[in-house]
Amino acid sequence: FKERLRLRPSHRTMKVLADKAAASFEAIAANYSGPEQSIWELVMGKEIDIGAASSTVELAQKAGVGPGMKGVDLNCNNGGGMRCLVRLVGVDSMIGVDLTQKVVETGIARTAEEGLSDKITLICRNSLENGLPDNSADFVYSKDAFCYMPEKQLIIDQAARIVKPGGKILFTDWIEGEGLSDEEAQRFLRLMAFPAIPTIQEYTKMLERAGCTVKVAENSGRFSPAMDCYTYMLKHQAVYDAKKLLGWDDKAYEKLISDFEFMQKLAKEGKIIQGMFVAVKN
Repeated sequence: FKERLRLRPSHRTMKVLADKAAASFEAIAANYSGPEQSIWELVMGKEIDIGAASSTVELAQKAGVGPGMKGVDLNCNNGGGMRCLVRLVGVDSMIGVDLTQKVVETGIARTAEEGLSDKITLICRNSLENGLPDNSADFVYSKDAFCYMPEKQLIIDQAARIVKPGGKILFTDWIEGEGLSDEEAQRFLRLMAFPAIPTIQEYTKMLERAGCTVKVAENSGRFSPAMDCYTYMLKHQAVYDAKKLLGWDDKAYEKLISDFEFMQKLAKEGKIIQGMFVAVKN
């Protein structure tokens, strides 16, 4: 297992955003209450993460999550992942927590439209102050959302607190790959409003510190193909839709394309990847 992780020197320091205010909880909530949320839904679909339903089902299979189980989604956005787990995987029930009121309201409405309100509950709250009971869930799940937490260990600790002994923690996240320069990291973190970006190895150590045994810690291989797809859509397929969402602001559209081309390049070079993790609480 450790050979697959390709462990780096222990002195490495996680790359963090210099302008901490740009990735505050307030800044993130403001972003996802505006056109950014709609742009991501335009390219990703209503489950806003790399790989969406196919990735969620793969992650659930790797973790052994399925019928009869009750789970929690930390930083659930509009609840698309929870609806996928209930509808396609057969999970019995889910509770989702997210800080942004607008996306929670959207999630409640979409869950009701799909007739799943009896199985899925969304709570507007900081995931670090979620109020959920200790040892209460069969699994804790998240997709590409821990990236917004300034102290990654704290959200991992919350997941470990909520899940039952023997339960699973399963998540994906945007991860530093190989060769990311400090300059590239600052531009990437700033445009995504991420306070920091860990490596696969760093997340693995956090899970172990939280009292878990790591079963899967790997590159999903989905990030670069996804960025190719999203960039193509914004440049060619969904130009009108993107410009409309941006209020017909040509400079904003040009910046959007520049940002996605930058992320596409980082993805192709393996500097940013999507990590996939499954751990069992001891």
